[in-house]
Amino acid sequence: MSLSDSFSVLRPRIDEATASSLAGLLARAGAGIRSEEFSEAVLASVVGGKRFRALMAHVGYCLGAHIPLEEVDIPDLGAALELYQASALVHDDIIDNANERRGMPTPHRTLAEHHARRSWIGSSTDFGRHGAILVGDFLFSAATAAADRQALRLGDERAEAFTRRFADMHAEVALGQYLDIAAEQAPLDPQRADALRTSDSLEVALHKSAHYSVVHPAILGAICGADSVEAGAALADTLEEVLTPWGLAFQLRDDDLGVFGDPQVTGKPAGDDLREGKRTVLLALTWAASSPAEREALTQVLGVAAASPEQIARATQIVHSNGRGAHEKEITRLVEEGHRALDAAGFAPPASAMLRELCLILTSRRA
Repeated sequence: MSLSDSFSVLRPRIDEATASSLAGLLARAGAGIRSEEFSEAVLASVVGGKRFRALMAHVGYCLGAHIPLEEVDIPDLGAALELYQASALVHDDIIDNANERRGMPTPHRTLAEHHARRSWIGSSTDFGRHGAILVGDFLFSAATAAADRQALRLGDERAEAFTRRFADMHAEVALGQYLDIAAEQAPLDPQRADALRTSDSLEVALHKSAHYSVVHPAILGAICGADSVEAGAALADTLEEVLTPWGLAFQLRDDDLGVFGDPQVTGKPAGDDLREGKRTVLLALTWAASSPAEREALTQVLGVAAASPEQIARATQIVHSNGRGAHEKEITRLVEEGHRALDAAGFAPPASAMLRELCLILTSRRA
């Protein structure tokens, strides 16, 4: 069975575990008719998605336990990762003022609309944002509850390694998110080619996405699957070497899709990353290779919600001409770096083949 086929088998299980975990916490918390719109926003936040993080945990577990991927059974860890992902996305959409996610309205938008329909007093926008913050907090509580259940199945030492890694993961995401929003506030002088640095953008990508989306979930799975703390730690070190460059390539591919992806496939409006002013590696490479006039055209779009379709089209063309080729070379470099680490790791042929297919799934996707 190919890795893609195994993922297809696992996704429904992950969906079921995630929904069950969330429904259980809503019931225990006392959600009722007065909070119906809150519960609906919480439940809608876990609908859809590729389940990459939970799937990465299954990969790590199968490598640690030496069992076929489709036989891995870690419902609580899978749910914990997907619930945390949902929490992070809700807060991310607030920060980005994003109105759509996966082709659906974001929680702060649905709650604002709920406020407006009922003609409540105060600001609908404020109510939506405040309510969505609480939606994200609730999802985070559900994630930690599921992670705690997973930890209780491990011995004391492995449980300690697991809980530390899970805490490190969401702490690092917060740091990466801060670095991201701080970078977006720095003024851009079109006369300066060095106003954006690729190294700074790679640092944000590492903390905000690469470790969190790929490396940490796989290592959490490895900790659970390995038969000892020592075996888990050794596998974690190896996975860190192999998966970190692929995790960066995964984020760079996501950044490319954020500019050039098909909205019908990605679920996000075209040019959304440009309107949000994201200081990605793609943008940094484009900026360095552009003329002052082209940089001026970029500044008219970056972080400008009211940018016109014509301005977005012009900025997209500049990115395509000046940055996309170098960006693809950077993705290729990172992919090759991970393959070199894999060659040196000494995995058995089936495990090595699985990881090579994983690299393709992570870095060659269209959504």
